[in-house]
Amino acid sequence: MGKQWQLLIGMFVLLAVFSSAKADTTAMGLTLGKTTLQQFIKAYPSAQHEGRSKWSDGDIFSIPNNELGLEGAKNNAVIFNKAGRITAIMLELDKTRFDEVESMLEHKYVALKKQISFAGDKYAKYQNENDLIELDAPYLAPVMKLTYSEQLFQEAWLKKSAEEFSRR
Repeated sequence: MGKQWQLLIGMFVLLAVFSSAKADTTAMGLTLGKTTLQQFIKAYPSAQHEGRSKWSDGDIFSIPNNELGLEGAKNNAVIFNKAGRITAIMLELDKTRFDEVESMLEHKYVALKKQISFAGDKYAKYQNENDLIELDAPYLAPVMKLTYSEQLFQEAWLKKSAEEFSRR
């Protein structure tokens, strides 16, 4: 019975984390383009500064996984822009939760692309106004990546990646 309650509580936490009554893109109580560095530090005082983002020229922080309230959380990064507002949230989660997370995203955002095979890579991409949400679970990887990002961050990431590739 204890495991059932744990699973039920975990599902409610996930619903709370991934749900929002407004049109803003919000995860873990953090809103893309709105949550400031000061608000973030107040909400997550034990977050660790990990450096600066080459894509946004803003700070990068990680939150201790046990403070996220997400079952199966393995790694995370919260990336700020130059103005000190969150521009991207990246999470690594246990891949076995793909269907559950994808279902929640599907009910909240507009699907742009879905490639979900029974035995193979699984990928879904959603949009919320100018924000993109991607869920990527490569077949051979033990984790899946869930990324919330502003479109400007995505464009900067693609541009910098292309520049680095052309220098090789």
